[in-house]
Amino acid sequence: MSDSPSAPIVTPPSATTTPRSYFNRAQLEDLDLAELILAATRSNAAELAEQDITAAYVDGFADHVDETRARASESGQGKEEAKAATELAGTAATALFTALQQIQSAAKQKHKMLAEDGDPATNFSTEGYLIGTRLNGSRAALLQNAATLILRIKADSLPGFKTPEKIAAVETLLSTYKGKEADKTEATRDKELTRLDRDDLIHVLNTRRSSIQHAADAIWPWSIEANRPIRKTFALPLNRPLGM
Repeated sequence: MSDSPSAPIVTPPSATTTPRSYFNRAQLEDLDLAELILAATRSNAAELAEQDITAAYVDGFADHVDETRARASESGQGKEEAKAATELAGTAATALFTALQQIQSAAKQKHKMLAEDGDPATNFSTEGYLIGTRLNGSRAALLQNAATLILRIKADSLPGFKTPEKIAAVETLLSTYKGKEADKTEATRDKELTRLDRDDLIHVLNTRRSSIQHAADAIWPWSIEANRPIRKTFALPLNRPLGM
């Protein structure tokens, strides 16, 4: 009997999981349109300012565009954790975090050294040293925990942190981490944006984008033929006023 050709071996493709987008397709289209309108707004800022589209208003719109685009770049799973990890990944944050852990280690060392005689009266308590606390759960947490531990080492005489110079070194790490990010305006903006969920972000984005389009619609009416090119840049109808 002649050998029959063997059936080809088909290797099934490996299963891969495509990260779910944080926004749906329509919302991503809204984001694309917002970026288009933002570019047109920046190019025609002087004219729009006459229509109460101020620089501050445009900056706020730009902030929302940036925040929405950043979230669109993240997968649907763990989006906030990924954002926090990015914010805390800098060398300044790492240096500060390491110093805080060293403070905790020094507190535990002193506790052990004074506990060997079993006399509670001479023991050293680690209470207030945030033992077991996640020190860098967020930027705000890291800043607060650093301030708390610095106050503690100023009050206690810990191994390795007995001199003003040693304490000042930790304070310098804290100041370095704060840097320009400590600016009040940016902090307020971050707090506002991070509390917004997906639909809220899109709502704000579309509302500001639409208000700018209506301003442009008033400045460059459709009835004037020469306005057609600029109306295109603002995604405005060419044969009628912009609807709601």
